[in-house]
This record gives sequence, structure tokens and C-alpha cells, in this order.
Amino acid sequence: MDNIFSVWKMVEDSKKGAANMPAALNVAMLLSCGSFEGFFGWVQGQTRESYLETYRNDFAWYYARGLKENGIAPIIYIPALHERGKYPTDLGISVRFLPISNWYRPLETVWVKRLSRRTRWSLYAEERINTIAFMSALQDALAEDQVDLLYLQEYWSGRFDHIAARIDLPIVGADHGGVSDRVVKLFKPAAFRQTALCYAQTNDECRIVEQYGGRAMLAPNGCDVSEFFPDLSVERKKTVLTVTRLTNRQKRTSDLIRAMAELPQEWTLDIVGTGPDKSMLEDIVAELGLSSRVKFHGFLGRKEVRQFFRSCGVYAMPSANEAVALAVLEAMACGAPVVLSRIRAFEQLVDDGVNGRLVEVGDVKGLASGIIDAWTHRERLGFEATKTVRIHYDKRILYERLAGSLREVAGRKPGWTEQE
Repeated sequence: MDNIFSVWKMVEDSKKGAANMPAALNVAMLLSCGSFEGFFGWVQGQTRESYLETYRNDFAWYYARGLKENGIAPIIYIPALHERGKYPTDLGISVRFLPISNWYRPLETVWVKRLSRRTRWSLYAEERINTIAFMSALQDALAEDQVDLLYLQEYWSGRFDHIAARIDLPIVGADHGGVSDRVVKLFKPAAFRQTALCYAQTNDECRIVEQYGGRAMLAPNGCDVSEFFPDLSVERKKTVLTVTRLTNRQKRTSDLIRAMAELPQEWTLDIVGTGPDKSMLEDIVAELGLSSRVKFHGFLGRKEVRQFFRSCGVYAMPSANEAVALAVLEAMACGAPVVLSRIRAFEQLVDDGVNGRLVEVGDVKGLASGIIDAWTHRERLGFEATKTVRIHYDKRILYERLAGSLREVAGRKPGWTEQE
């Protein structure tokens, strides 16, 4: 863990000299999706217009805004099958679509949707082939935008390995919910040697990165506590809320629906979000006879979601894997008692029985019991949850530190060593 502490010292030293540093630093944030059309279109139901004009509810927009407030000029990069070009947004943050070569399109249908998830090696191969298909566009974009540093989402991917070996710019990798198990790690030591720094959401994740030769810094997600805070005039009711992408393999929203069948009739469930598994989840609701108690609200804006956080009886997220989820932080900041799965990121966030409840992944009865307990102790748990976010996850502090570390590593060439 010595590297973690040295990095934190580096950040504090960089903050002291920030006033003497150039304000402008161009950072490209490359999102880890196969294509805009596949993820934001098929999974999230977004068009180019809606993404650019209204879609603000994921890590990229939170981080980009936080960095911009600290003198960084972020550009969001997204591989795309059909979209092209660079677009401004109302936040002063540009989005560039990186065109994927035409030869890849048949693979998007035949391989990606049918074969790539069967083994870790087939997934790894698909990630690298996908990256090859937009690599030329990425290199051209970095030059045209005069990018100083490349920020890559998810360093456990094949994409990360491919880019780290081929981009002659300082590179940082980031943990935004990817998992280190069941992935190909054969090329990680070489990729990490070319990486200036890896940002991890938990202390355990920092240690795993270091085991493979990487340099790690603890950098969890942050919450805007000036926007998300309790409204004591709103009475909480016996409603469970989850704000999630409807991809059930990861999010396990079906567990939450099944938990409703274990709860008394007066309990209802609000599901905010959309995704490819919506129809399957609706079938489970109908099968269990819960149609009058479970409501799918689709995609909502930040203000509408905030009202749900402030009024729900319990916020629940039973995911199999997550980062320190932004929706959970916002719910806690709004004073909602939370029930979360016992996974690494949530174990760092929640002390079971103190500021929320933790239950085992896949334990439907335990989830239902946790919801009842959280409701019973909602005032105490909600108060402690708000305090936790305000003290440890205030975005103003976390993004200032992140911006300071980006400035520090931006001047380092790929393959730097501690001795340099």
C-alpha cells in the first residue's frame, strides 16, 4: 500500500502548487462501451439528440462537470457505429463520437450479441477487436483535440490493454464498476507499466491493481451534496425505490421484485431506469401478481429522481457488482435508508446496521427482511447515511483531488517509473 500513500502525498503537494500551474488541461474520457448505438441506444434508449441535450445521469457527466469546475477541459469520447463528429453541450463539455470501421458492423450482430460473453477469452477478444475498429479514429481525435491526457474507463478490459500499448500520451485507468475476477489478466502487467495511474473505488481494488504492477489511488465517486440533501417536509411512505439500468445479470432487479412478494401488501416498488431486460422483469411482476404494486417509471431527469430519493421509504440496490454507485450516494445524501448487496464497494460505503443494511447477493428473503429493518430504523439510518456522504463523498473535495492528480501525471510519458 506504500504506493497509495505516496500518490495521496503527490496529490496534496500538487494542490499546493495548483495556483502556479496552467489552468487548461485537455483530458479525453473514453467510455467503455462497444458502441454508442449498442449501449446508449439499445440498453438506455437514447438517441444522439437526447444524449447530448438531456442525458446527464452517469459517471461521465458527473466527472466531466467536476473536472471542469477545477480547471480541466474534459472531452467525452464514445465509439459509434453510425454517429460522427464532435458536438458541444449546454454544460460546456464536448462529446466526440469515434467512428467504428465498417468491417466491424457484422461482428456487432453475429459475435457481440451471441458469442462474446460465453468465455472470458471470447469477451477479451471482442473487446480488443472492437478497439482495433476505432483505433485510427481515436488517434486522429487525440491529435485534433490536442489532448494532454487520456482517461480510460475500466482498466480490466481488453480495450485498456490494447490502447495502453499504442497511445503515446499519458494514460490513466479508472474503476467504474468493472470486476477483476473472471477476466483475462495475462497482459495487465505490461499495460499497467504504460499507465501513469489507476483510480480505484475501494482500498481492496487498490491492492489488486498493485499486485499486477499498477500504481493505484483511491478515488471513489462523489455526490453533489448541494443538490442532494434531505427534505424534512416530505413524509416517507412504505415504498422501495431503485434507480438502475435494467440489465439484470449485474443489477439483479429481479431479486428486488421477488422480495416484494415477501413484503406486506402495503409495500410498493418504484423502478426508475430502462434497459434491455425490462420486458423480462415485467413478466416476473405479472407472474408474481405484483402489477398493482410495482411501477416502471423509465428514464427520469435529475430533479425528478431527487424527489424519489427524498420520499421513498427505503432505497435498495441488490447488484452483483458495482462501483460506489452514484444513485446510492444520492439516495443516502437525501436521507433515504438504504439496503444494498454485500459487495466490496458497498461494504466500504455502508457499516451494516449503522448507516444502512447489507444483505448477501441473491438472498431474496434477506433482502425483504433488510427492507423491513431499514424502514423500522429509517430515521437513524437515514441521518447516518447523509452524514457519511457529506463527510466522505462530497464531490467538491473528491473532484478537486482528482483534478490535482491528473495535472500531476499529465506531464509524465508512458512507461514512467518511480525512480524517474
